[in-house]
Amino acid sequence: MRIILVEDNPIILRGELELIQRCVPGAELQGFSNPQEALAYAETAQPDTAFLDIDLGKSSGVDLARQLKRKNHSLNIIFCTAYDSFYREAVDLRASGYLLKPVSEDALREELDNLRYPPARKSGGLFVRAFGSFEVFYHNEPLLFHYQKTKELFAYLIDRRGAVVTRDELVTILWGGEEEHNSYFKQIQKDLKDTLASVGQERVLVKQRGALGLRMREIHCDYYEWLAGRPEGINAYRGEYMRQYDWGEPTYASLEGKSMLWIP
Repeated sequence: MRIILVEDNPIILRGELELIQRCVPGAELQGFSNPQEALAYAETAQPDTAFLDIDLGKSSGVDLARQLKRKNHSLNIIFCTAYDSFYREAVDLRASGYLLKPVSEDALREELDNLRYPPARKSGGLFVRAFGSFEVFYHNEPLLFHYQKTKELFAYLIDRRGAVVTRDELVTILWGGEEEHNSYFKQIQKDLKDTLASVGQERVLVKQRGALGLRMREIHCDYYEWLAGRPEGINAYRGEYMRQYDWGEPTYASLEGKSMLWIP
């Protein structure tokens, strides 16, 4: 897990760094008093979570959050402030959390246990994030496909939860069933196979004559964990599902309809 902390008071910065380190001893943690240095670091390091003071002297933590989110819309933003008057801005930015100073260890752990976008697991295998924007990770690094349609093909197979899907259905989903895309479909099918094979995960893909599917047991996915009623999956759902794909609307409607079942 990669975390940044931005706080212009050096004493508070040091104390909060120690607190975060106690709560997440294995995290890659960097502290900054200069917002621009934090922004430059985040652009290359791609942290999972950013703890931001709101009052940064001449700068605003809210403005910094907007800049960070433009670079990485799935970054978890947790504001740490002595004021509760910026809560509306935090909601608008879809922040993961809002901590009032002085930050307690219990409150910090609570926020880390309920991140809006839980970071990919480091325990091996694939991690698929279906809640929010669809992403695929391998050993905590994004898995990059050659074509965007390859990523969408994989997303649809995830949505089908192991069902074997025919080529005709996949072409319809991806291009509205237009026959002239048949040759392109062969390319993205090969891209999917080759990309998974490049990280030793070719077993994930199930190939039958004219159809594709996935082995669910080979994949860690927040959506699957939600379906199983596991706390990690339940906490990960914040009212968004594969938001870049319109065909995910029926699953989203189902999630919304059933989400009340998980409320104690």
